[in-house]
Amino acid sequence: MRWKLLTIVGLLVVSGAAIAVSLGAFRGGTADATTFLTAAATTTDVTDEVTATGTVASTETWDLSFGSTGATVTWPVTEVAVKVGDRVAKDQVLATAATTDLEAQIADARLTALSAAIQLKQAQTALDDATTTDATRQAKVGLYNAQAARTRADTALADLVAQRPLAILTSPTDGIVTAVAVQAGSDAPAGAAVSVASANLEVTTSVVESDVPKISIGQKATVTVSAIEATLQGTVATIAPTASSASGSNGVVSYDVEITLDAPPETLRSGMSADVSIVTATASSVVAIPSRALTGSAGDYTVRVVADDGTIATRAVTVGLVTSSLAEIQSGLQAGERVVTGPSSTQLANQTTTGRGGLFGGGGGVVVPGR
Repeated sequence: MRWKLLTIVGLLVVSGAAIAVSLGAFRGGTADATTFLTAAATTTDVTDEVTATGTVASTETWDLSFGSTGATVTWPVTEVAVKVGDRVAKDQVLATAATTDLEAQIADARLTALSAAIQLKQAQTALDDATTTDATRQAKVGLYNAQAARTRADTALADLVAQRPLAILTSPTDGIVTAVAVQAGSDAPAGAAVSVASANLEVTTSVVESDVPKISIGQKATVTVSAIEATLQGTVATIAPTASSASGSNGVVSYDVEITLDAPPETLRSGMSADVSIVTATASSVVAIPSRALTGSAGDYTVRVVADDGTIATRAVTVGLVTSSLAEIQSGLQAGERVVTGPSSTQLANQTTTGRGGLFGGGGGVVVPGR
């Protein structure tokens, strides 16, 4: 029983001591201190960028057909010289077709045009021979109709003759064959027989409305294509004048932007995904600090500067280009001076620190004793 009482008393003593420590009864002479994360002002380049994702695409595509749109000519395909994926040169022959049906229609059209010419002459003679008012009126109507028929016949003949070169499909540019819808021995379809995409590639992307005012035609862009592990250079070519979409829960509006690529590699393919970075502003070799060190607003910025003795003073600075990471300092701060960049936290000055340099690590902190 005696040992039980001693044990209970001991537990009460230990608990009481713990409560006393938690209430500050045993401070051991420690003092509060404030720890800040700091960074040095450096001379560097400050660059502002607009980033987006896009897709690689050919600058132009062509759907090539035998004959002209709306014509009723049959085109028996005699040869197909390419297949999907082939790279072709400008004016290279892609496919050919026979002109048997075309020549038959041309012959008929010539006869129609000749007949219309004869009828026109007869109508003119009838008008010349008319002697009465009624006869003249009727002759004029006949002449007008004959002139219209002659025009229609001549136009139809010219349209058919113009289709002769269209029996041979040639590539309009250096590019790649993207579709082949014909085969030798069969009649060509009414639509596209062969499709060709230009070898010149661009990246189409969408830029959110808040970033559109920052970009302009001619600005340089960096394009990263992960599929081929390539970083390419390009130039902003077009900016859509109207919004392309509003997506997401916030209805963010975006605008289409096209970027031409400088000397794209042969491994680059239309349809590949790309990350785009457009340089919108640059300040070279300037004094800069992390943007998070700034306090205030445009025209009234201040920073907290750390002196050699560890004291901190607020100082007004003139700011130039500000990005999400860096801020250009035009006056009020020199390279090498340290500024406070992070939030402060109060802790005991004698608190045991880790091997990483304290609360913020890396030796980038400063401790200011409490008053």
